[in-house]
Amino acid sequence: MQRLILLLLSISLLLDRDLPVRSEFELHRICGYGTARCRKKCQNQEYKIGRCHNTYACCLKKWDESLLNLTKH
Repeated sequence: MQRLILLLLSISLLLDRDLPVRSEFELHRICGYGTARCRKKCQNQEYKIGRCHNTYACCLKKWDESLLNLTKH
């Protein structure tokens, strides 16, 4: 009986550990020097610029070319 209690206690302690789970927080983590987000798949208006630590894609929003055109005032 004591062995069973000890076994159940040890199993519960092992299950209580913080396992590396990909949480919602890690999914939208900032990457790309603070300019992009980690996502499972980049959205239509984003470029994949690399990989995050959790192996998700590092996605950067596409730039509006009119904002980059300095000749227009």
